[in-house]
Amino acid sequence: MRIPRPAAGFRRRSFLFGALGLVVVASVAARSYEGGPGGPPYRPDRARDSVRRAVEALRPEVPAAARLLDRLVADAEVITAQERNRPVWRRSPGRAEAAWTRALSTAHRSLADLRRRQNVLQERWGAVAAVVGADVARALQESGEAGVGRREIAAAKQAQHKWALAQGYAAAGDPARALAEAEQARAFAATVRESYVALHARFSDPQNLRQWRRWVDEAVARSKRERTTVFVVDKLKRKLHVYANGHRVATYEAELGTKGLKRKLHSGDQATPEGHYKVTEVRGPGRTRYYKALMLDYPNAEDRARYAHGRRTGQVPLRAGIGSLIEIHGDGGLGRDWTDGCVALTNADMDKVFARARVGTPVTIVGTF
Repeated sequence: MRIPRPAAGFRRRSFLFGALGLVVVASVAARSYEGGPGGPPYRPDRARDSVRRAVEALRPEVPAAARLLDRLVADAEVITAQERNRPVWRRSPGRAEAAWTRALSTAHRSLADLRRRQNVLQERWGAVAAVVGADVARALQESGEAGVGRREIAAAKQAQHKWALAQGYAAAGDPARALAEAEQARAFAATVRESYVALHARFSDPQNLRQWRRWVDEAVARSKRERTTVFVVDKLKRKLHVYANGHRVATYEAELGTKGLKRKLHSGDQATPEGHYKVTEVRGPGRTRYYKALMLDYPNAEDRARYAHGRRTGQVPLRAGIGSLIEIHGDGGLGRDWTDGCVALTNADMDKVFARARVGTPVTIVGTF
C-alpha cells in the first residue's frame, strides 16, 4: 500500500481552513445583500463557490454532510432561477438569499464539526503514537529471541508495516486512518509480546530456578572435589562459564539453537538441551564443520524419559526422533542464536575452551542461575 506523502496532509488542512473561512465571508456577504422589489436579482456567485469548496472538503471525511449540501445547493439554484425569471412585481425579496444562507450556514456547521473531530483525532493520535511506537520496537527486538516461532516473527514484521502506514497517514493529515493502522500494529505487537512472555515465564519459575541452581552447585562441587574442569552454560544469559578446582576462571559469550531457550524434546526442534552432560569426543580442525567441537552425550537418560513422555502426550511429532550430535563448537560470534541446538563460541574462545577439555569433562547446561 502506498503511503500518502506528508505534503498532501498540509494541503488538506489548508483547504479545510480556507473553505471554512470562505464560507464565513460568503455568509456575511449573503446577509448584507438583500434585493428589494424592483432591484436586481440576487447573484449567488460567492455563496455558490464557498459551498462548493465546503463540499469538496467534506466529501472524503463526511460524505453524508456533503450530500446534504448538494441537496441544499440544488434547492437554492432552483429558487434563484425562479426568482430571476419572474417579473419584477412577482419576485419574493430575500427568498434566494435565504436559500443560499441555509446552505452556507449548514456548510459552516459541518466544517466546524469536521475541524473539531480532526482535532480530537489528532489528540488521540498524539497519545497513541508514543505507546504504539514503543510496542512495535519491542516486538521487533523480541521476535529475534531464541524460541520465538515463525508466527511471531511474521507478526512483528506486520506490526512494523502497519506502524509505517500509520505514521504516513498521520503525516498526510489523516489521523483516522493513522489510528486504525496503529491499532492493527498494536495487535500484531501484542501477539509477539504474549509469546515472548510465555517463553520467558519458565526462567522466573521458582521450581525451575531451584533445579538449575542445584545443578550448577553440583557441577561446581564436583570441580572442587575432583580438582577438575567443568563447563556451565547459562542459556538465558548466553554465557559459557569455565570452573577449575571449584572456582570460575573464565566466561565466554555463547550462541544457542534458533529456538534455544526452549527445552529440547526431539530432533529438529532447534532447542538447546538442559541437564548434566559430558564430553564424549574432542574434534579438532578438519573433523567438524565448525572449526573445533566438543561432542556431548545427548541424549542422556533424562532426555530419553522426557522424549518418551512427549510422545505419549502428543508434544513430539510422530516421525520425530530424539536427536543427537549436540556439541560445543566454533564459528560463533554472529550475534544471534543460529544453531540447530548446539552451543557456539567464537573461534578464539573455542581455542581456550578446547585447550581445557578432555573426554569426560562435565558440561552442565541450565536455563539460568
